Amino acid sequence: MVAALVLALAVLSAPAGPRRPVPLLHRARNRRRPPETLCAVAVCAAVAAAHTATSAAALGLLLATLIARRRAGRRRRLRVTEAAALQDALDVLVGELRVGAHPVAAIRVAAQEAREQTADSLTGVAARALLGADVAAGLRAVGRRSTSPHHWDRLAVCWHLAQTHGLAVATLMQAAQRDIAERERFRGRVEAGMAGARATAAILAGLPLVGVLLGHAIGAKPLGFLLSGGAGGWLLMLGAVFVCAGLLWSDRITAQVLA
Repeated sequence: MVAALVLALAVLSAPAGPRRPVPLLHRARNRRRPPETLCAVAVCAAVAAAHTATSAAALGLLLATLIARRRAGRRRRLRVTEAAALQDALDVLVGELRVGAHPVAAIRVAAQEAREQTADSLTGVAARALLGADVAAGLRAVGRRSTSPHHWDRLAVCWHLAQTHGLAVATLMQAAQRDIAERERFRGRVEAGMAGARATAAILAGLPLVGVLLGHAIGAKPLGFLLSGGAGGWLLMLGAVFVCAGLLWSDRITAQVLA
């Protein structure tokens, strides 16, 4: 029982390795249940079968919190990757516009040079432009599906200004690219500053587990008391609620700093 719980927590808390971006066309086919969800369901089912409902509920709450935090970390990494890819694509776009390329042709070249997700987005924008649709509206539509909607909205505003007032689109896009780069640089510094706060929250959340292990080492059998139901089960549930609330609240505080 203890080994299964430790293994599940290790799987959920381990940092995810680097992954290649998945093309949009293949994402719908690969929408399978994540392995950490299957692990959580299996562990909760085992605990429910072997022990009480309160212990299963407490473990389920802990695992759900860890899964939510793991997915939030993935979204943060995806946002950083997408923002970097967008900056690279804007470098190519501005360069093409500077040498006199047509805006639609410049977008297509930038899409060919960009990474997969950004390439798909820019290809869709170029296709809309070839059909005579509004490019700014296409950029806003991409932003609604993106992890960095503000960057795409900023590009849409610049494109709209160029089309409406006859301004040089290359100059506006270059200004947008510099603005995005500075914002990402500042966000990176803030993220680095928040790493200590996140580590402190994780350590504090793990202290109750250390206490349980110490009690088990001296023969007090705290796991037997907590998993036996009755008062121990309710105390386990209450402790799980406090730990999960602390983790989620600390995540909310750090997220507001980055907002």
